[in-house]
Amino acid sequence: MSKVEQINPESFGVSGLLYSQATVANGFVFLAGQGAVDENYQVIAPGDAYLQGKKIIERIRVILAEVGAGLEHIVSATVFFASLDDAAGFNRAWVEEFGDHRPARAALVSQMVLDGLVAEVIATAVLP
Repeated sequence: MSKVEQINPESFGVSGLLYSQATVANGFVFLAGQGAVDENYQVIAPGDAYLQGKKIIERIRVILAEVGAGLEHIVSATVFFASLDDAAGFNRAWVEEFGDHRPARAALVSQMVLDGLVAEVIATAVLP
């Protein structure tokens, strides 16, 4: 049986959530859904897909840094949008942050758990 490590960055604040921000197993990092929230789990830039995209990617970077990885190690991502109208702003942030790295990606529309949240991302990365 392989070891499973849980990742919960201190900078994310104390979490009452019933899951880890990420788990590491068999050379992969599996990130939980990341939304644009602060350390108190309050939504950042409610309704702004571009700014929320930037914050989500910042959170992904922080998680990956805990295991010595970066955005270039992401192999797959799924983006959930509150509305397809949010895709353009979010995608602008995605391209700015990921540059030429293009992980496999899917997108879909889904109801968000927090008011004002317009996007959430789950991702899988390979350890360097």
